[in-house]
Amino acid sequence: MTVTDREMTSTTHSAFLPTVWADDVRDAIQYEEVVSKLVNTQYEDELAVGRTVRIPIDSNYNTQTKSEGISNTISFQSMVGTTGSGTNFQDVTVSVYEYAAALLSAVVAAQSKYDERQRISHKLGYSLMRGVEITITALPQSFSQIVGTLGADPTEANLRRAWQYARDAGLTANCSWWFGPAAVSAMFANDKYTSKDFISGKSAIESAQLPDLYNFPVYVSNLLRAPASGQTECALVHREAIILVRQIKPTVREQFLIRNIADGLVAYNLYNAVEAVWSAEAPTGDSDPTVSDYGAVLIRSS
Repeated sequence: MTVTDREMTSTTHSAFLPTVWADDVRDAIQYEEVVSKLVNTQYEDELAVGRTVRIPIDSNYNTQTKSEGISNTISFQSMVGTTGSGTNFQDVTVSVYEYAAALLSAVVAAQSKYDERQRISHKLGYSLMRGVEITITALPQSFSQIVGTLGADPTEANLRRAWQYARDAGLTANCSWWFGPAAVSAMFANDKYTSKDFISGKSAIESAQLPDLYNFPVYVSNLLRAPASGQTECALVHREAIILVRQIKPTVREQFLIRNIADGLVAYNLYNAVEAVWSAEAPTGDSDPTVSDYGAVLIRSS
């Protein structure tokens, strides 16, 4: 009897070689929450009912010259009235109602190797955070004060001019720079922002962070608005220059759906973010104040 050598290979025994799923799942890229932590949320607690917060806009008084003599009486200036939205008051209407939802099948929940419920809840929450960030970062495109060029790296002159606009409005604190990675990468090449000859503490090469620029801290967001490839709308923003009102903060609810034999998970929130307007420093007597977005600067960049 002749015996033939037969080799056991991965091809001949493929049915006995299972595919093993890893214990960890490679999640999709997720960005950090940045700008929603840098804006004005002081009005959130005031909207227990209704859908609009009305914020008075105050103005300064003029000095007047007093002539001597008992018959030369003084004139009293009136308080600012309420003649119209955006003039003597600003309305913030909570109208952005967003949600994210998913179904978790009873079969999948029972048989999956992974904690699907926890994974779904986390991703739903992330989607809401991302929505708020995008709503806020869409606002700089409407700022009236603008420096820089889309597609070009920010220059020192751009930053100085942005600082000047803030200082012209009397803003010396509570401002922050909002930059995208491309703008920060460009500024890493400038020794004035990175060299230990100019800054204290760790260098930018060590920390991958820029120091305060003109006394304002720098924040990096991946969710700034990009009008086109290679373009980013960065900003210099005072905390009170953008108003964020969240009437329903991010909430997750779950319910078993008999018709689907699945758990329905939904995350939702109700909010709005708007650019604030201020009265100019120059008094206007008894007339309506001159208002504008003095607290923010759009920095067009790469």
